[in-house]
Amino acid sequence: MMLETILRDQCGLDPARPVLAGVSGGPDSLCLLEVLHSAGYRVIVAHFNHRLRPEASQEAEAVSALAGSLGLPFIGDSADVRAYAEAHALSLEEAARMLRYQFLFAAARQQAAQAVAVGHTADDQVETVLMHFLRGAGLAGLKGMEYRMLLPVFDPHIPLVRPLLSLRRADTESYCRAQALEPHYDLSNSDQTFFRNRLRHALIPELEKYNPRFKEAILRSVQALQGDFTVLQEALEDAWKRVVLETGFDWVAGLSAGLRRNVIRRAAESLLPDSRDIGFAALERAAAFAELPEEKQIDFINGLRLFNENGKIYLAAYEATGFLAGCPQVQQALAIPSRQPAGGSLPLELGHGWILFAEYDAPVDEAWLANKDNRSAWLDADRLPAEELLIRPRAAGDTFMPLGMGGQTVKVRDFYSNVKMPQRARTHWPLVCAGQQVVWVPGYRIGNPFRITESTRHIIRLEIKRLPQPG
Repeated sequence: MMLETILRDQCGLDPARPVLAGVSGGPDSLCLLEVLHSAGYRVIVAHFNHRLRPEASQEAEAVSALAGSLGLPFIGDSADVRAYAEAHALSLEEAARMLRYQFLFAAARQQAAQAVAVGHTADDQVETVLMHFLRGAGLAGLKGMEYRMLLPVFDPHIPLVRPLLSLRRADTESYCRAQALEPHYDLSNSDQTFFRNRLRHALIPELEKYNPRFKEAILRSVQALQGDFTVLQEALEDAWKRVVLETGFDWVAGLSAGLRRNVIRRAAESLLPDSRDIGFAALERAAAFAELPEEKQIDFINGLRLFNENGKIYLAAYEATGFLAGCPQVQQALAIPSRQPAGGSLPLELGHGWILFAEYDAPVDEAWLANKDNRSAWLDADRLPAEELLIRPRAAGDTFMPLGMGGQTVKVRDFYSNVKMPQRARTHWPLVCAGQQVVWVPGYRIGNPFRITESTRHIIRLEIKRLPQPG
């Protein structure tokens, strides 16, 4: 396929809009730069200096000079990759990738570029797929790199494009010679302390002894698997709509259905977009957990956990609090405001948009009989103790006499279990209390002693609700 066609159809590039090209100075990136420039694209040259080799500064100057000779804008930056790797417990390879892409996408946003282009070749594709295979990746890893894709951890809108995926490394070197380009060769590419270099210089040559066309075989498999992956994604999208009940920034609920491994992988990637190579063993363990209702919680990966709650499976970060926004919560005791001249009170803010409102001297009518909203409570004001009403979380030893249990007293902790209150919400679920007596468990039941009867003359109506959230 002609490169011009790949640029347009596979990479989806518009010649009228700028493209930011990551140019290291090696043969692959110089080939990329020349191809884009010759095809008439508005190229912005970007170079990142990893400060790992003495000659790195000279290479940066050479790329800047080349951009100037072509009349193209140049953006450069550098960082101490080794120090970053040590500070974040990363390999040098992963730290270099992280910092390089952070720079490239930040520059692309600054320059309003339509895409970030890099010079990955077919040889890089083979190495990448082999790395994923050895790490136990599934189809998402074995399908390899694509001509165009989003990396949400770096930018959710600007794609990464790889126009040279159909070319071999030898092709880019020949192209540079034909165009009189003078690439720099990174001597660290021969250092076999790096995993990718060991594959390149040791494992792949050994595999070619068994199949001299090993690389071609891998590339054919990639083409087939990318087609299979597209079909799977279509099925996964349908499954996602059917089984994922709710999502938040740090949690996903409702994973117990077909295509479990892939649904869980997608959920994990939505929570941790920078996670790479989620292993098959972790996905199998997670999928098996969804079949075991007696299990309550397991570790997954990278600070995520799976837990079972009332028939729903949640995948969440251990510190996740976002999904509690849908539950009323209080951290400490708050006094419920006394009545206002109009008979009501000022709303009491509980946090996360939740409020409690009290209507004093509510009229005695039949409305309370029809009330089936457990977020409202109609209480006999004359039966309430004289103490100030408070709303607070459960305390050790709290007991409750729920309406409808014939005057039986239960521990609040047991009541929570009986009504299947979400485990995650119990610690700070609000209780309306008068002294030591629990008057109302919002969302569930009022206390039997405070119920309205035919002899009731004065009513207090309490309501707890969440205000509409912006956006």
